Amino acid sequence: MNPPFSSHLPGLDRPVVIGEYPYYRAHPDRWAANLRELRELGVDVVSCYLPWRFHETVTDGRRTFDFTGVTDPQRDVAGLLDAAAAAGLRVLLKPGPFIHAEVQLGGLPDRLCTPDRAPYAGLHGRTLTSQAKPLPSLFDPDVRDEVAVWTRAVADRVISPALAPHGPVVAVQLGNEGICGDAHLPITSQDAGPSARAEFAKWLAGRGVGDLAPQAAGDAVQWSPELRTLWSQWAGHALTDVWDWLAGLLPDGVATVVNVPLAPVAGPEPTVDAWAARTRAIAGSGHHVGHTEWVGNPSADPESFRAHLLGIRLGRTDVLEANWGFTWTDSGFAEARVSVFNALLALMLGSRTVSVYTACATSTWGADIDMDAQGLLAEGVEPALHAPPYCPGAPATENGEPGATAQGLRLLGTFLDRFGGHLLAGELERDAVLAVDRALPEAEAWTPGTDTALRQTAEAVHDVLLRRSLLVDPQWLGDDGAVPATGTDLPVAVLHDRHNAPGDAVPGRLALDPGRSPRHTVAGHLDALLADTATPAWTNEGGRAAVLRRTDRARRTEFVAAFNSTRSTDRVTGPVGDERCVLTVPPGTAVVAVLTDGALTAWLTTPVSPGAPEPGLTLGGRPAEDTRILPPH
Repeated sequence: MNPPFSSHLPGLDRPVVIGEYPYYRAHPDRWAANLRELRELGVDVVSCYLPWRFHETVTDGRRTFDFTGVTDPQRDVAGLLDAAAAAGLRVLLKPGPFIHAEVQLGGLPDRLCTPDRAPYAGLHGRTLTSQAKPLPSLFDPDVRDEVAVWTRAVADRVISPALAPHGPVVAVQLGNEGICGDAHLPITSQDAGPSARAEFAKWLAGRGVGDLAPQAAGDAVQWSPELRTLWSQWAGHALTDVWDWLAGLLPDGVATVVNVPLAPVAGPEPTVDAWAARTRAIAGSGHHVGHTEWVGNPSADPESFRAHLLGIRLGRTDVLEANWGFTWTDSGFAEARVSVFNALLALMLGSRTVSVYTACATSTWGADIDMDAQGLLAEGVEPALHAPPYCPGAPATENGEPGATAQGLRLLGTFLDRFGGHLLAGELERDAVLAVDRALPEAEAWTPGTDTALRQTAEAVHDVLLRRSLLVDPQWLGDDGAVPATGTDLPVAVLHDRHNAPGDAVPGRLALDPGRSPRHTVAGHLDALLADTATPAWTNEGGRAAVLRRTDRARRTEFVAAFNSTRSTDRVTGPVGDERCVLTVPPGTAVVAVLTDGALTAWLTTPVSPGAPEPGLTLGGRPAEDTRILPPH
């Protein structure tokens, strides 16, 4: 697993709080005050995209870049970094080249997104677009030449002068959500333009199967199962190769970060399988791997909860982007309850970061940033959704007023200052391990509309957690076929493709044929595996609240967290010393109890309802009833 992000911040031994600040949407006169406010709210590292199209200028007919505000004070990135350092913040820079961020063409210059460029097109010819304009293939040599000019300019003029330890920049993100958001796209949506296919042919030759290259150049509908599996594997290498190339343009020694979105576990396309197929190469890339959490609202949607549970545990990644105030699809994201719930869930599942995206609601930007309204409408997006302010529910605001989720961020900051070291050192308590053969998603990513093994796994693991309060931890089967070491005597089930499984089946191993995966096969297997497992110490009463536990054994500290994504109240019970506690968990809320040497040390709650103004954290003593942790009985 990657080293924690805190390793880049000497002296910090707790999860890192990363807050996004879109300076290109805020007036420069507000930058310093905004950054000081973010630091006061508990942010450790401020992250920011650098939109290429915004910083590229034309002087005397020649293209150049403004990073010091010569042409526009809002382009003064050097001044921004000075203000961040003065506020006591470290910086994660994200120069793209494609950044998303609701910026026109994801920050790319117009000239790169025209029909005469080689487009980013999937296996079936569908072009990837932004505001209805074609996005370029980063395998196109001409596009790479232009990207290299931009990236080297950022490296030489922004990163190198501000690189830690003497400057505030501690890491650089390569690309965003893959290259053009493709790390969780369907497998057939992977870039398959002429330049990309040429790279695939080289990769096939390097693996000794170059004879498949002629078939690879043809219609993917006619591809053999072997070639499809190889494309699934190359899909991850396609990303890592571009990341490695971008990293080679940066200063020596700079820490590099990549952002891989979580994938939905339902829908017409097996996107979770495509995501999983790419993770083999991504995990071995050598870059710090994080994730984006744009898969719904876990506090209100069990399906989204499943996507987080499966994705964070299988990917073993940290949060790089989490919604703290965008209300496009769910008004609840402007409530502290939702953001705190989701942050606590990620921390309990193993993230070593808290992401606040964005940390400041901003309203000052011009035409270079604003997305094309007609292009949005052509893609079925209402332009009014993106009107100022950008991120209306953020913890801070450009004008200096506290934002809707400010108290939620303060709560997490207080909690992490006191207990974050225990969380970082703690281990997730598991009752069993479910090892998944990577061959399954590599094959099943090509089967839309089917109930794949990963979809079954997401549903079955969540079901067992709710129904029996047992956590079955999904992880990858070793590439050599060996069951991953669990560190304990936990029962292990292995899901594998019987056509690729090494050796004979062993007890506890389930063989799944990718073409014939009957619904609930995984669920039935887990029930059989767990038949003799004892009831855990902490359980729910109504089958609605998911109970997760982390333990720092060296310092004898345990975290018991209950998450209720349903519309009905549940209760969670467990031992506190010689007594028994009852935690009331209303709909859409989370409760965390902290126990040290068996005694209740603290408890944290999110609001009961949208009408309840703030979450709460209580330290020491016996819990009061209004904290929703009832007295022991």
